[in-house]
Amino acid sequence: MKRAQRDARGSIKLFSAGVAAATVVLLTSGQAHAEDARVMVGAYAGYLFGANAEAESEVLVNGTTQTLTNKASIDSAPSYGAVIDLAVRRGAYAEISYSRSSSEVSLRLSDGTQYKYDLLQQHIQIGGLLEFKTPRNDWFRPIFGGTIGSTIFSADSNGFDYSEGALSLLFELGANLHLTRVLGVRLRARGLGTFLTDDSALFCVGGACAYAYSGTVMLQAELGAGVFLAF
Repeated sequence: MKRAQRDARGSIKLFSAGVAAATVVLLTSGQAHAEDARVMVGAYAGYLFGANAEAESEVLVNGTTQTLTNKASIDSAPSYGAVIDLAVRRGAYAEISYSRSSSEVSLRLSDGTQYKYDLLQQHIQIGGLLEFKTPRNDWFRPIFGGTIGSTIFSADSNGFDYSEGALSLLFELGANLHLTRVLGVRLRARGLGTFLTDDSALFCVGGACAYAYSGTVMLQAELGAGVFLAF
């Protein structure tokens, strides 16, 4: 897992360097002209920051049910994804996106017990995106978007796999840099809120759920960049 994360971070750095180089070329040339696209298809990479959640869970100890206070911490990790934007009117798009991030989750129980597992987060979202023209630099267009969808947590514990989905909302701020009529760069910052309802579990251990939430919202942030094709 650690080796995979190192390789992923190396890919992120290489990808970011390419995006930065393309951006510098655009800023120094100032000759790109953008038109309103009907479709934009992009691939992105970024860094998803971790999150914490606290709740109570019930465990069976010597035939007696005990309530434990526990805390789950999800590590920060690189993220990848793709997005499709379809124009519904000038400057407004319907958006469908998918992203994923492989990290680790740590669980600390009030009795001193600790666990650590591999965790895969997948985000499937649908919503809208607004792109705003600027008067003097048509190639530079600020964007704002909001989507709703599902976050799927998949945990792996000693060969026991467990997955659970939860409702999530995502908000995005950034800018589209139109390098040419068909090629562009998107810089973005995203905020994600995942709603963990009563009796939902982030993961389970050995076939029995070890962590049950009690109605909470888990907040995460992501910084990223990518390239897109406009048609």
